[in-house]
Amino acid sequence: MSTGIRRRHEQKQNLLEKKENRENREIDGDLEKDASLLRPLHWKIIAVYYLLLIFGASFLHKCLPEPKDPNQEETQFSEKRAVGILQELSDYGWKPAGSYNCEELTRNRILKELNDIRKANENVNGLRFDVDTQYVSGCFDIPAHDTEGMNICYRNVSNVVARLGTGDKKDQISVLLNCHYDSWPTSNAGSDDLSSCALMLELIRLYSENPHLLNHDVIFLFNGAEESSLLAAHGFITQHSWRHEIRAFINLEASGSGGRELLFQAGPANQWLLNSYLEAAVHPHCSVIGQEVFQSGVYPGDTDFRIFRDHGRVPGLDLAFVQNGYWWHTEFDTAERITKGSLQRAGENVYSTLNHLLNSPYLENPAEYADRKTVFFDFLGLFVVIYPLSFAHFINLTAILVIFGLVSHRFYTKSFLTFLALRDYILTVLTIALVLKAMTFMSLFTYGALRWYTRHWLALVAYGLPSVWAGLSVQGLLCARLDPKIRGDYGSALDLIHLTVVSGILLIFTYYDIASGFLFALLLIPVVKSLASYFGAFPTCPHLNTLLTLLVSLPGCAMAIYTTEMLLSIFIPIMGRSSYNPEPVVSFFVAFSASCIVLSLGGLVAKSQNSRPRNEAGLLEIIYNLLGVVLVTLTILYVFASFWPSPYRFDEKYPTAKRTQFFHVNQMFYDRNNQLTVNETRFYAISHDYRGAEDIPFVKSDPEYTGLQCHHENNPWCEVPFLFPTKGRLNDRNIRVRTVDERLNFKHPVKILGISKKHGVESDGKGNIEYSFSVIGTGQISVYIIPDSTWVITNNSVTVPNEPQENMFLYFTCSTPNNICEWMFKITIKKTTQTPSDEKPLLVGISSHHLHGPEMQSQSIKNMISKIKENRIHSPEWTVTASAWNVDQVYKYF
Repeated sequence: MSTGIRRRHEQKQNLLEKKENRENREIDGDLEKDASLLRPLHWKIIAVYYLLLIFGASFLHKCLPEPKDPNQEETQFSEKRAVGILQELSDYGWKPAGSYNCEELTRNRILKELNDIRKANENVNGLRFDVDTQYVSGCFDIPAHDTEGMNICYRNVSNVVARLGTGDKKDQISVLLNCHYDSWPTSNAGSDDLSSCALMLELIRLYSENPHLLNHDVIFLFNGAEESSLLAAHGFITQHSWRHEIRAFINLEASGSGGRELLFQAGPANQWLLNSYLEAAVHPHCSVIGQEVFQSGVYPGDTDFRIFRDHGRVPGLDLAFVQNGYWWHTEFDTAERITKGSLQRAGENVYSTLNHLLNSPYLENPAEYADRKTVFFDFLGLFVVIYPLSFAHFINLTAILVIFGLVSHRFYTKSFLTFLALRDYILTVLTIALVLKAMTFMSLFTYGALRWYTRHWLALVAYGLPSVWAGLSVQGLLCARLDPKIRGDYGSALDLIHLTVVSGILLIFTYYDIASGFLFALLLIPVVKSLASYFGAFPTCPHLNTLLTLLVSLPGCAMAIYTTEMLLSIFIPIMGRSSYNPEPVVSFFVAFSASCIVLSLGGLVAKSQNSRPRNEAGLLEIIYNLLGVVLVTLTILYVFASFWPSPYRFDEKYPTAKRTQFFHVNQMFYDRNNQLTVNETRFYAISHDYRGAEDIPFVKSDPEYTGLQCHHENNPWCEVPFLFPTKGRLNDRNIRVRTVDERLNFKHPVKILGISKKHGVESDGKGNIEYSFSVIGTGQISVYIIPDSTWVITNNSVTVPNEPQENMFLYFTCSTPNNICEWMFKITIKKTTQTPSDEKPLLVGISSHHLHGPEMQSQSIKNMISKIKENRIHSPEWTVTASAWNVDQVYKYF
């Protein structure tokens, strides 16, 4: 009997399968006959379209003009002439402020060039050409931005200034151009910032030959101390007699070696300044995204723009080379590595912008547009778009209201289908996020960070490919579960859901006055398609549907791809000097564009032929599909990793090296009884990227290198001899330290003397102590002020803090022939409790940095650098670039 039951069950099952197969064949037949559905050919066209968009955006991003020779009339900027002096200045080697290479060789060569230009044009009718030198001293504070904030005093830093105009008397209105000729201690400064100085010298030649262009005076500031925290610019804008006539400035900087220079800051406010650049620049490249990212502190760097803006109250433009940032502040920043055409492009832009500024009526009243904020960006480098932020708000809110109305109507008339589209949209987004999370984790687990550091396209393989693949495949599986008759309406609902999500993001940007929201506004242009569909005017023909969908999504997707290309080219080199996990950042940049593409195609996916049976489009199939995406991508990356096991590469023309910092330090620590408890010499190895210090070959193989162990428990700097307060950029994995036998014998050891100590009582009855100190060391001294936990710092003689501080970083720098300076300063600390005062509640640390001269590098450092240079030619793992110098350090209680 059981056999009969089993037979009848099998027959019933076979009948059901035949029925289901018949229904699937009928569905397939209906799909084949439905002329409104997209065929595989359409998707091939879509794929080619987006590939062309990606390659086109990349090409336009890297496009540069050809270098030009001077013309006979001397009215044309010439890179070929400018690179002559640039190469000469770069070849002077490392030139930190105060060094012989900076103060004598570089400074005097710039002075000679200026005098030669002046002499060659002394008979030009109407030209007034003044040259001045300045040695300046002062104090100021830098709030937390690129660093944690610090107080600075400087002495005898140098500036070279040229002023061009017409007539016998100085004009009361002038425009300032600024560059700096000092360098990071271990860099030739070819790009940062001698390229800008060479550009300015070329402009001086042109204006000297064409003084009729000088409707107002132009001041050219060659400042000699920017890398040591913006000192020379502060000295000029607060003390030079010419500062009062300056109405606007253009700051020229570099955090990369060439490429298209980027206008990344403008203002504050002063719409006319931005208009001058946008209307006049021959090759404009600008984005309000850059301005907002830079001013947020996310980008690790700062420029003289801050000084002119905050201390001079002058509006200006901040332009910088930002490509090829691998060489910034390294030995590789030389003139020959600057991309050809970069200087030509920047020179033409600055020359035309400056000419426009000199003719601007607003130069006489720069506050005319002081209250306006604008949205500005260049579209694929082809043209510039600019409009007031108030107008952007109007456009944004109008689009948001239209989309809200459409989606509300859709929910009201076809609620089930719309909720279904919402569910599937959320599933698609979660799928992309899940795949990205898995790829981020697996990339770190199988390879480590930065696999894309040298080869940017690997980021597209690691994160772009799985995002697009997973997103489209899941959308296809979800659509296969629907009745073909409702897929058209489902696709329209899916488009509306996507626009609603984007409009929600745009609403947040609009609410917080974030101008970068323009990118999401462009992604809302496809609302035109939804409006046309609402009124029944959008064509159902698959050819027109595909064409018009790609057309309306072009501005948003093109700008998303272009912005991703720009951000990757800027931020990937920066990841080499960031201790944070770079994978989420890079994956987000790539996934942003990938998601924009995938989610904008949801409607087309729904309206495409899909012959997958419903019983093969369940949750299990989705999971299998995602696992396949991840495994295939990991396999591809594994194959690439077998060819390139290291993210770094040494190539004489284009090196992409691991950034490191080494300190050879004499350390002397005294206890509260003034007894010397530590008298050792240590070697600090610091890796600037996330792969950590253990990724440095000779550190990994040396068991003597250990992690940090702070000698003073309350010392936030843990006795690491930081030049600037950048401890927030590093963590334990980035630093290794070991003791060494080579004791440093400095001719003038660092000294700190407590001159006086006065006890007092505050109005609230709590005690305070005022200290007077004398510090003797090199021209670059870092001071760490650390009171005990029951005390706070309330005052100092450098700058008055806005509120009590738990610790304080002071930086003293001066320029003297023997590189020895003495500083006097005062510190006041206050008791925070009523408990009895401690006898010595203040710990003071001093690091005297030898950034130039014969005592800069010990034999241990020289041997290490020699070993690195010898090995990196043959081994990518040894591709390391090192900033290294000697330090004399003392910690004492007072």
